Amino acid sequence: MTINKRYLRSVRSNLSFYVSASLLTMVALLMFYLFYIAGTGINDYGDKFFARNHREDASLTTMLPIESDDIATLEKNHDVQLEKELYVNTEESDGTHVRVFRANKKIDLCEIIKGTAPKSDNETMISAGYAVENEVEIGDKVTINGKKYTVTGFFLRPDYLYMLENVTDDYKNITTFFLAILTDNEFDDSFGQPSASYKVIYNDLSKEKDFRLAVNDDHYTLLYLSAEENARISFVHEQADMFILSAWFMLVMLPFITVALISIIIGRKIRSEQKIIGTLSALGYKQGSLMLHYSLLAVIPGLFGGLSMTITALCLSDWFGGLGLADYEPMQPEFKLPVMIAIAGIVVPTIIYFIAALMKVRKLLKNDTVELLSGAVGTQSRTHRMFVNTKMKVKNKFAVRSVLGSPGRSFVVFLGIFLGAMIVAFGYIFIDSVRAVGSQAMNEFGTFKYEYILDTTLTYTPDNADPVMIVPFENDSGTRFSLMGVDTDCERWNLIDRDTGNRADIENGWYISSLCAAMFDLDVGDEFTFRSIASLEEKTVKIDGIIKNGYQNYIVSTRENASEITGLEASLYNCVLTDKKRSFDGDIVREIITADTFKNQMETMLKEMSGLVYAMIIIGAVICIASLYVSVDMLVSENANNISMLKVLGYDRRKIDNMILNGNHLLLIPGIIIGILTAYGMMAWYSASFVETEGLIIPVAFTIPHIVLTVGIVTLCYFVSLTMVRRKIEKIDMVESLKDHRE
Repeated sequence: MTINKRYLRSVRSNLSFYVSASLLTMVALLMFYLFYIAGTGINDYGDKFFARNHREDASLTTMLPIESDDIATLEKNHDVQLEKELYVNTEESDGTHVRVFRANKKIDLCEIIKGTAPKSDNETMISAGYAVENEVEIGDKVTINGKKYTVTGFFLRPDYLYMLENVTDDYKNITTFFLAILTDNEFDDSFGQPSASYKVIYNDLSKEKDFRLAVNDDHYTLLYLSAEENARISFVHEQADMFILSAWFMLVMLPFITVALISIIIGRKIRSEQKIIGTLSALGYKQGSLMLHYSLLAVIPGLFGGLSMTITALCLSDWFGGLGLADYEPMQPEFKLPVMIAIAGIVVPTIIYFIAALMKVRKLLKNDTVELLSGAVGTQSRTHRMFVNTKMKVKNKFAVRSVLGSPGRSFVVFLGIFLGAMIVAFGYIFIDSVRAVGSQAMNEFGTFKYEYILDTTLTYTPDNADPVMIVPFENDSGTRFSLMGVDTDCERWNLIDRDTGNRADIENGWYISSLCAAMFDLDVGDEFTFRSIASLEEKTVKIDGIIKNGYQNYIVSTRENASEITGLEASLYNCVLTDKKRSFDGDIVREIITADTFKNQMETMLKEMSGLVYAMIIIGAVICIASLYVSVDMLVSENANNISMLKVLGYDRRKIDNMILNGNHLLLIPGIIIGILTAYGMMAWYSASFVETEGLIIPVAFTIPHIVLTVGIVTLCYFVSLTMVRRKIEKIDMVESLKDHRE
């Protein structure tokens, strides 16, 4: 009999371990593959889609129109592509908002993904996301500006892949908002005075500043928005990059912890075979042969788990990547798992298991062969006489000695509980934190019910309202924020200093929102230098305080102080805060923010991302059960002699279960608590790290019902694993175990 004949027998006798360890390896790699496939696929699609449809580098609006001759001159002098875009916003009787465009010819082209472009004046094509969400089919009719049009196709636009109705929104709207393209004749005949903006592509980015100054000198720039600051565009790559970052984070965290857990178990299983190793060593097997033999046994979970998950990811790459498309328009990326990443998924855990086994056997073989044959290596513990002179019950003594006497084994059990609690808790904390955005946002905005942002400036003071001047500015890297001027007696805007709790003294200083402080790394007493988006003239103000508002990026002072920065009259305003719905003469309202705006956006986000979040919770439960099973199974195997002795002494199954298994109850509560705290810390890190990507500070929240649910799920998983292991206790043969215990 050669040593190689032990492979099959070893796998058969430890089948539950190999199956559970392989499952853990698969689940650990699952999250990495999910995020990596989604992120790389979306990034690749975005690059190609933007290129073939001539995505803008920036959009701008001006006070004076840029005529055709002026466009030609600007293109020639500044090496740019410039196009005037015409559009109209309409609100239908059912509350649906439609943004109707005259199709562009050079920049931000429409890509038809189904159907055809409209050919007659009673036809239209609409944005694909709205069509999918509302089950609109080609041939159906939609109402635009009170008229019925037949839908001929669905399209995507590079500047609306993330369908925000307003650039300042925090989440897409595809339920009551869509884009529409009509024929040029129908657009010109139906909308006499459309709004206009200008799209620009820089052939030479070094000429951007000169172009912006030239436009402002002749036409006065009202708004300039670069593609990097336009969330409808930038979110495509920002979220994809976040997916990839999350994938590597998952690869470092989950697989590393899981692999560490399995490596510990492999080491303990090898130590449990020290008699066999000692026997083989005594028979003349060299150290290298024994190390290789046990290391090859240890790589089975890595090879089988890694290979199984990699094959699954290759076959289901479209489904994996599709889970990351919830926030976008119905894009059609090609999702695939790169060969090198697939190889890494198989090789990395396998190598770690191999090294763990190699080091453990090497360490064992440093001991004398006689010690190995006796099975005494690593079995001595100072806890074997703990509580020897106390009246504590035997089962309690045994439980405490079992936990404290085998710290490595106890750590593995703790790690299983911790992993499950951390993943499950993170899923629920994410849900609660997103919901907290909706419930807390208006409290931090102020007491107003409606905020009307206008396309023009007014001078008369409205009744029962607070007028506000809002002007966009940017820092030297192009990141935008709003400069606000309000009256000193403004009641509806939140002007409470975060640090003092008193009303901000805006008459004598400048205050920033907490979101602005986080995005620009500012604090009280700092000087903030920024520039006009029109003239690019730099201004500097001193920050006198911070107002708690993690949802709007602004600096605020009086209208008089704002006038000195903007150059506009202090009597002008372009924003109105009211308690009741208002109407304005003409089509001058650009955006309306209500008390329910953020709440509805966050509920939509949760609806779209619920599949991914709940999948994470399920994965956490699976990891918890599998890791606890292999660790508690190891506990039973290592206590086979004790179990046999207890059977000989007449203990029934229930008492044996209590003595052997229930000692782990001591680890349940600490594992859950530390797992929840770690998940909370991870969410806090996420909130702080992705402030600029998300455009808000997500408050970290964890509600009582979800805390109870987390504890319940982890506890259930814990007892399910114990129930599965109890059957193994019943199968232990007391005679064979006692024979094995003899020297």
